[in-house]
Amino acid sequence: MVTQIQRETGARVRVDRARGECVVSGSAEQVVLAGVAVRDAMRAGGAPPPFFGGAASNGIKSDMRSETIPCAGFEGRIIGRGGETIKRLRSEHGARVDVDAANGACVVSGSADAVTAASAAIRALIEQGDAGHKDARKREDDGDDGGGTYGPRGDDALAPSTADLVPAVPPEAPNFGLSGALAKETNTVNGVVLVYTEPVDKAPPPTTKYRLYVFKDGKLLNDAEPLRVHRQSFYLFGRDRLVADVPTDHPSCSKQHAVLQYRLRERFDEEKGLEVLDSTPYLMDLETTNGTFINGEKLEPRRYYQLLQKDCVKFGASTREYVLLAEDAAGAGRR
Repeated sequence: MVTQIQRETGARVRVDRARGECVVSGSAEQVVLAGVAVRDAMRAGGAPPPFFGGAASNGIKSDMRSETIPCAGFEGRIIGRGGETIKRLRSEHGARVDVDAANGACVVSGSADAVTAASAAIRALIEQGDAGHKDARKREDDGDDGGGTYGPRGDDALAPSTADLVPAVPPEAPNFGLSGALAKETNTVNGVVLVYTEPVDKAPPPTTKYRLYVFKDGKLLNDAEPLRVHRQSFYLFGRDRLVADVPTDHPSCSKQHAVLQYRLRERFDEEKGLEVLDSTPYLMDLETTNGTFINGEKLEPRRYYQLLQKDCVKFGASTREYVLLAEDAAGAGRR
């Protein structure tokens, strides 16, 4: 299977059996193609999709275990200042603990007992820092639904300058904006009333150039350029071409189906040794009939779900899939 994936995609695929991982490397397009192929192979074999299950499994009996814990937004808490927390976890529990910041995951490996103890300690750290998270596997934010009632579209979003990425300050209180008849009069584009308003922490990525690679029936659309989704603070998906930034023409999709929103969030900068603000992509379903999916998981409507690189997004019953990847992500990618 590995040889076949390498031959068909041109990527290099290496299986780390001790850690229960598959490491993919190559160009950005090769990584995307191989990542989708690996995910399909895992599903065909009954394994859970990456970062949505529990312990990793490679079908080989071994005394070693590996478990992947979603930790997007809590990497700094697990690492600790100067790496003191992650060192303590390794020392106290005898397990190997690695934080994969690119994918928002913490990989714990070692003996079964060591992995169980270390994983429990890591989850406790995440819960301590997340009074509002209900299910880390779904990568929800703190429960903010973007303003309660949808209001006017924010067309005046500006990308933060490099100077904005400084030690974090308390976030601005939610702004619920306009509502009712007045909102309907002002919240229109090309005569169409929008059903979404941006949160106050909106911010397009200042440096990272995100792309969406489009697949149909599991194959990359070679005649279509990747969608460049880094120039605005949000992108609207849907069938209504008068307002949609990314048209989704399948009849199962709603006119205004979902939104990709960039929001300022804190992260721990290991080089600087402090918390900084960074622009992070989130996806929200706009109360659709047929739903929005990340890696096969259906999203609850009107809630933000963080998007990680190589996540696969689907809308309704459409056979098209959208895979998120940064333009410069040509190095290794852990699946």
